[in-house]
Amino acid sequence: MAAASAMAEASSKTTSEEDQRIQEPKEANSTTAQKKRRGLRGSRRRHANRRRDNFGDSFAAYFPQVLKQVHEGLSLSPESVSVMDSMVHDILDRIATEAGRLARYANRVTITSRDIQVAVRLLLPGKMGRLAEAQGTNATLRTSLCAIWQQRK
Repeated sequence: MAAASAMAEASSKTTSEEDQRIQEPKEANSTTAQKKRRGLRGSRRRHANRRRDNFGDSFAAYFPQVLKQVHEGLSLSPESVSVMDSMVHDILDRIATEAGRLARYANRVTITSRDIQVAVRLLLPGKMGRLAEAQGTNATLRTSLCAIWQQRK
């Protein structure tokens, strides 16, 4: 009988230890719940649903369209698409970082088209930078004019 009471006592100790282990995460969860109730602050709230550094996953869908405009009948291998996608992500990241720096130097929070333009000129060498700037300016004007025409209709 003494053995049975010792076993019952030991089992009650284990259940009380298990109860404490179960209760500890609940306490931790309650603090996280309080943090969630407070909500995100500032820009973190506005950008909470965006994925970080994703840029819309991939530019792979655009490469065949552009290649078709330039060279009809050519195609890209999956490996070349991956390399091109990495390159576009890298250049986009560099331009965005440099444009952000330029805006910060001017004590502004918003990156303007002028910041992007200067960042492209700084990052891309020589004639390539000038051509990229010209193409970007033309695309911006075309988009703006289309928006104006749609407002008039």
